[in-house]
This record gives sequence, C-alpha cells and structure tokens, in this order.
Amino acid sequence: MTELIYLQDTYLSTLEARAQELICDDFGEALVLDKTIFYPQGGGQPSDSGEIVCDTFVFEVSKVRLTNDGLVMHYGEFSSGGWVEGLAVELKIDAVKRLVHAKVHSAGHLLDCAVSSLGLNQLSPTKGFHFPEGPYVEYEGILEDSSSWIAPLEKKINELVLQDLEIQGYLLSAEQAANQGVWAPEGKSARVVSFDGFQGCGCGGTHVSSTKEIGELIIRKIKVKKGVTRIAYALK
Repeated sequence: MTELIYLQDTYLSTLEARAQELICDDFGEALVLDKTIFYPQGGGQPSDSGEIVCDTFVFEVSKVRLTNDGLVMHYGEFSSGGWVEGLAVELKIDAVKRLVHAKVHSAGHLLDCAVSSLGLNQLSPTKGFHFPEGPYVEYEGILEDSSSWIAPLEKKINELVLQDLEIQGYLLSAEQAANQGVWAPEGKSARVVSFDGFQGCGCGGTHVSSTKEIGELIIRKIKVKKGVTRIAYALK
C-alpha cells in the first residue's frame, strides 16, 4: 500500500521516496513507490504529472492511478536510464497544474455551499467533474426556471470566496463515518473535507486552504434533464 502524502499537504511539490516495483500492464510502464505526492485521477479530479528522478534514471510521469488494493501507479516512461529496484528517488510534481486542480475542485465544493446557502434543498449533489476544462456539479433534483438562478448563484459563491472560509481535510474512523452518514469503504476510514460553517463531505481530492485562494468564479450555465440539474462553473 502506498502512503498518500498528497492528502496531508496540497502544496508539497517535492518528496523523497523509495522505488519499490516496476509494473508493466495494458496501460504501460508504472512505478510503485512507498509513498507519493502524485494525485491519482479519481473523484472527478485529474491526476498530477511530473517526474521521478535519481542518479540512475529519470521517469516522466504522465498519468497516475490508484488500485483497489491501495497501490498508486505512476505511469510514464524513462527519459534517461532504466529501472533499479529499491533506490531512493525524488518526486517532483507540476506545482502549477496541482494548484489549478485544487482550486477547481474546491470551487466545486463551494458551489455546494452556495446551493445550500440559497435554500435550494431539493438539490442533492451526486457527481462532480473537476477538470479545468468544463467543470460542473450534478445534483439529483430539479431547479425550476434554472436560468434565473445563474446570477444569484454566482453572487453567492463569490460572496463565500471573499469570506475567506477555512477549508480543512480530516480522517474519520469507520465507526465515525457510519455515525455521521459519510461513505467509506467497508471497515476503513474516510477522509472528509469541510468548509468553515458548512457540513463536511467525503472527498479524497486536493484542496486549497481557504476560499479566497480560489478567486472569482463564474456560473457558466445550468441544465436540467431527466430529474438531474447540472451546474457548470469556471475560474475567472
């Protein structure tokens, strides 16, 4: 199992780790390490990219995935040298891309807060797409006269940005998660992300530390279809 250091510090862009295994599968070559700062794609957020380097090789990481048994697979290719097991390596992520991903993901959660603040209780979040290209959140429920809500939602979400609300991530035990109605894998802990003054929700993504870091947001459009309301947003 890979230790997920990215859950502890969104802003950490370099890390010393140890190379454990080189795996070749249908997706290509992947390095497995004892710990990582590379975020694996999931939860609607894209993976990090960067490089893993040591005296023997340079491995360019293009995509990252998390297996069901807890291994983080760093896919890419050797730009120099070749595999040697057990070496101490340095991880370097694209810090600019990481920060953009964290802002977009936090903005999606802040949209939930804005929806709640406006009393739109008929909407229950079900899916988030937090890629920089066309992010949105889908809600179960219908928002009547949806286009008329674009301006109020945009006003409210930017008010919350300016309030500089603290954003925190923390772990709940399996028992605590069950008691609080937070989803977690059976018998395992759950990570929760909360915005000051709002109820937290389960999330394994990277986030900025306060809403002010997100910056101004735009509500691009609202679409209602087959009982689902999709609210598209963007960083300005």
